[in-house]
Amino acid sequence: MVKNPSRARPMTADRLLKGSSGPGGTRIRLARPGDTGQVTQLLELVGIRLDPAAGTVIETGTVASTLLLGLDHGADAMLRPLCEAVAADRPEDAMPGLIWVLVAEGRDGSLQGLLLAVPPTNALADGIQGGLPVQAVMAGAGKIAKIRAVAVAENARGNGLGETLIKRTVRTYRHLGFRLIYGQFSIGSGLETYYARQGFTVLDEGQGIDLRRMNLPIIIHTDPSDPERLFTRWQ
Repeated sequence: MVKNPSRARPMTADRLLKGSSGPGGTRIRLARPGDTGQVTQLLELVGIRLDPAAGTVIETGTVASTLLLGLDHGADAMLRPLCEAVAADRPEDAMPGLIWVLVAEGRDGSLQGLLLAVPPTNALADGIQGGLPVQAVMAGAGKIAKIRAVAVAENARGNGLGETLIKRTVRTYRHLGFRLIYGQFSIGSGLETYYARQGFTVLDEGQGIDLRRMNLPIIIHTDPSDPERLFTRWQ
């Protein structure tokens, strides 16, 4: 019986770092130094390149460092590095600590799956360019997460590994008080059914995400030159 993620025990910083049991004898944990090569290979399965910022936090052992502060000391603790970055007039410095790379490690030490989530830097940058106060935009960075990729090795598919990675990610973001988790996929990929099963609302082609309900006059759109659809989960 699959537990309702809203009732399941929240992930803690210690459990995320050490890992906890997953399907097929895997161990679900945050990525750590030495994982970069395998993370890159898994991302290639879904046609995504590893962003340098994500590679850096993996190799320095600082994946989700700001999120872990929230798990250890309460969601308000996440605001500290965000505020410090604003005070130093370097809001971009706060972004790496919000990068989330959750992996599934097999018994043999190989990575069999991953979920990469990031702050919506492009949308937030648009807000700043549009005249929004930096403080308001940075507060949004602590409330919105974008699922950049879910990837599962071919020999590990069919046992619910992707679903587990999504559920544990959603559970953690919900615990931290995030308001919105979203992502996008290529039209024609058939993934609308998959994400709908995971509890997301799949938007119509061309439909954007209106952030005014979070007091941010920003609408997240897909790139017209790259036909994709958005999926959302509001908390």
